[in-house]
Order: sequence, then structure tokens, then C-alpha cells
Amino acid sequence: MSNLKSSIIIAIITFFIAVSVSSISQTQVRFVPLSMAVIILLIIIIVGVLADMVGVAATVARPEPFNAKAAKKIFGAKISLKLAKNGDKVASLMCDIVGDICGTVSGAISAVIAIDLINYYNFSSFWTNLIIIGLASSLTVGGKAFFKYYGMKKSTEIIFLFGRFLTIFHLIYAKIYRFIKRGVIND
Repeated sequence: MSNLKSSIIIAIITFFIAVSVSSISQTQVRFVPLSMAVIILLIIIIVGVLADMVGVAATVARPEPFNAKAAKKIFGAKISLKLAKNGDKVASLMCDIVGDICGTVSGAISAVIAIDLINYYNFSSFWTNLIIIGLASSLTVGGKAFFKYYGMKKSTEIIFLFGRFLTIFHLIYAKIYRFIKRGVIND
């Protein structure tokens, strides 16, 4: 029952994140130059591929190396240990939510890019759609396949690097929160 409940919660969260990200990205991509739209598409694909790699690494990573680092108070080790201990949840978040949303959004942005190419350059509708969406899909699937290997082989290093990244993000968030709480930053 717990698995069903968490799956439903993940599905609901994913729906709202996907709708938000997709609406923002699709409406904004229409107003940027074609080259910028391609760059945005590539960034979204890269985020999806890297998220998938982190998710795979989290499922494989063992907590023991992070226990030792956390005991020595090495920067990022505490969060890395939490990531390794909760590999199933991290994989679900990174692969199923972040990775899949990036895949869906990249498909939608690919369609917008294809429509722009058709409208501005009078390219064939059929071939343009096929090629653009095919390229985005192949970059996503090929990138995930390539980096999945590294996620499995270098799981400790990847989780430690991601743990350090999250620690930096957490410290910045905590500092901003303290400023807001003290009234330094007002609405």
C-alpha cells in the first residue's frame, strides 16, 4: 500500500512540474531566436541525461565510503551519504521525474523548433518533424545509454560530486533564508 501511495504522490507531483515546465518552456521558446531555442533544447537534453546518470549512480552507490568521509566532516559527504542510503528514492526523483520530464519537454521544444523551420524556411513539414524529433530523441536515448555506464561504474564519485553540488545549493538557500528571516530582504 505504501508503494501505491508514493507512486500516486509522485504522479501528481510530476503532473504539476511537467505542466509548469512545459508551459514556460514552450511559450518562451516561441519568442527566442532559432539558435537560442536549439541551445535551450540541448540544455534540457543534457539535464535529463545527467539526471538519469545520477539516478543510476544512486541505486548502485554504497553508503560505506560516505560514512568514512562524513566522519571526517568532508564537505558534501553528509548529503552524499543520504543520497546513497536513499538510492531508490533518488533514482525515482532523478530518472522518473526529472529525466522523464526533460524528455517530454525536449520533445515539445523539438516540435516548436520544427514548426519554426517549416514556417521560416519553407522546409518540408514531414521531413523536418521527423529529423528534428528524431535528433532530439537520439541525443536523449544515446546520452542516457552512454552515461548509464558511468553511473554504474563511477557511482561513488558521481554521488559525491552531486552531494557537494547539493551542499552548495543548501548553503546558499540557508543564507538567503536567514537574510529573509532577519528582514534584510523585503518583498
